This record gives sequence, structure tokens and C-alpha cells, in this order.
Amino acid sequence: MITLHLSYLINIFRGSSLANMKHFHAHIYFAPKDIEHARNLAKYALLIELFESVKFHERPIGPHPTGMIEMHFGDSSYTSAVEWIETHRGVFSVLIHQDTGDDFRDHSDGIRWLGKKLPLDFAFFELVQSHPELRVHQ
Repeated sequence: MITLHLSYLINIFRGSSLANMKHFHAHIYFAPKDIEHARNLAKYALLIELFESVKFHERPIGPHPTGMIEMHFGDSSYTSAVEWIETHRGVFSVLIHQDTGDDFRDHSDGIRWLGKKLPLDFAFFELVQSHPELRVHQ
């Protein structure tokens, strides 16, 4: 019987491509009058295998100014995911950012907009510093 030590497994993981993989979020923003169109787009996104997760938020949440479709995807599907979003977003504005765990940096540095740039509520991140239970992603 072979026994593997946890530290050995961690070192293997750290050296693997999984440990270095980047994750991304796309936020597709919609106006209340477009909620059904957005809901249909979210349902369609759930049917394809580009996205690890698709969440539908009817109302603003966290720093986001409107309801949105939130999509999660990995580095390996980045190009295909962005192309799919660009093709299907219609008039919706989209914010794409890396998910590093630093919410302020993720929503301000290295971001990409498709369509009209919308204002985010950066005061929300200051509030989260003193009330971490308010974080959108726990």
C-alpha cells in the first residue's frame, strides 16, 4: 500500500496547470424592460458547455448597477466564451474580469467592456471591508 502525504499532493497540485488556471466572470447587464430577453439569454447559456456557472440576478447586487446574468468560465474557454457573449449580447453591456479573490481589483484592473461602460458602485467594496458578510461571492 502506498501512502501519499498531504504536502506531496499539494506540491503536485501547485505544479499542475489546474493550480495556475485563471477564472473569469462576465456580467451581462440589462434594464428592467429587457428582463425576459435576459432570462432567455441566460437559459440559452445554460445549454452550452462554455460556462462553469450561469446565475441570473433580477436586481442589482453588490457593486453592479442593474440586474445581470453572471457567467463563470476558465482560461481554457476564455476566447470562445467571449466570442459567444459578443455574438449573443445584443444591446446589453458586458463587464468581463478575472476572478482573483480581490473584488476591488477584479472589477477595476484589467477589465474588458463589451458595449457601453456602466458605472459600478465602488463604495460597496469599502463597505465589505468592514462587513465581510456582505461579499457577493463567499
